[in-house]
Amino acid sequence: YSPPGGTSQTSQSGRVVTLVAVIDRGEEEGGRVYVCDAGGTSWTAATNGSSQTKYLNSGVVIRSTVVNQVLYLFDGSNIRTYTASTNTVGDFVASNGNVPSGSSGTIFPELCCTWRGRLILSGLSTDPQNLFISKQGTPTDFNYSPSSTTPTQAVAGNVSVLGYIGDVVTGVAPFNDDVLTIFGDSTIWQIKGDPMQGGQAQRFSDGVGAAYGVSWCKDPFGTMYFFSNRCGIYAMAPGKQPIRMSQPIDPLLADINTGTNVIRLAWIDREQSLRVFVTPASAAAAATHYTWEMRTGSWWQDEYPNAMNPTCVATFDGNRASDRVTLIGSFDGYVRAIDMDATKDDGTNIASEVWIGPIQSDSMDDWMLYDLRSDLGEDSGDVSYTVHSGHTAEAALSSDGTTAKTWTAGSNRVSPTRRSGAAVYLKLTSVSRWNVERIRGRVSGLGKLRQRTTF
Repeated sequence: YSPPGGTSQTSQSGRVVTLVAVIDRGEEEGGRVYVCDAGGTSWTAATNGSSQTKYLNSGVVIRSTVVNQVLYLFDGSNIRTYTASTNTVGDFVASNGNVPSGSSGTIFPELCCTWRGRLILSGLSTDPQNLFISKQGTPTDFNYSPSSTTPTQAVAGNVSVLGYIGDVVTGVAPFNDDVLTIFGDSTIWQIKGDPMQGGQAQRFSDGVGAAYGVSWCKDPFGTMYFFSNRCGIYAMAPGKQPIRMSQPIDPLLADINTGTNVIRLAWIDREQSLRVFVTPASAAAAATHYTWEMRTGSWWQDEYPNAMNPTCVATFDGNRASDRVTLIGSFDGYVRAIDMDATKDDGTNIASEVWIGPIQSDSMDDWMLYDLRSDLGEDSGDVSYTVHSGHTAEAALSSDGTTAKTWTAGSNRVSPTRRSGAAVYLKLTSVSRWNVERIRGRVSGLGKLRQRTTF
């Protein structure tokens, strides 16, 4: 079909890659659907072929999934379809049976995914433990009782041997072609095999569930990551129990409100990293996001300007390297790409801060750091550093640092420091792109810690 955004890329297969976005801004524009093709520089409005004036509701979280080159959009009160070949938004009309809904057709499922050529729906507020599964290959067919039973027919939990899920469903995710993962409020369930060919919903894990929505992602190696109901981040490999991987940052996650924040995960292949976005849902506000780097096993914190905090995230997959990027949509109406080569963020220098430590002796005695010397990369930007020390690691972390000094690209001269304590931290800051090859220090012990006596 012709690219709906009017931009065509050369492809041996002739494929067309289209980005679809729902705008959330103002009464008139809110809920409208726009598209942009790979390589495009502007947005094109989709034609509203639905029965309503507004394409979708604004001010709510919208989720989507693709089946047979049709995008299905869910806002809890509506289900819309977007067909790229005609660039048209339409009503979701059942070709057989009835569209899953509650309260006289004014409430619809909010959770969705595609699995084995079926449209998987859940998150119906009036029926929160149920699953609605379309006919295989026909996502508009929800006839659960056809005249003759077939292996491909539609299935609903409450009218089949599948049964209700033994928990409130908070997410649905295709683990692989044979396994459908169903996240509950405090459990994880799996359907192994097609439900019309012996597949059963079985409790896979107890005591841990997932935050509501699309709080999961997968990496290219088959591992699924998810944000739990108890604010932990887990990795789940095929056939294995979920493993908690967020222990180093658990104190930072503990106070997150999973009801008032949109939580989205994304795997970035070029970085070999997992991004965890935690954004207030109601309005632009301060937020902290987290990145796990697989090669080092380290966690990092990210902060964006309030209006740039991600409300949605998607991995785009065009033909050119510049089109194979992770995209985030934000409160200010812009869609941005995560670019590892960027030196500025919308014209603003990107500030970074790294703490190294606590550095302590094997016997935890007091010691003196006399001086430091560093080797930065030849293309590194300037790096400022301060040294923080104390009788304990906590005291060192909260102490006033030495006067800030600056290292430049290449090998730097020895810098006198003379800072003593049982624990020392080195704080590095920069507003440039930088890299460190090594840092060396000259130290000596000062004897054992004095004993403390209570009178």
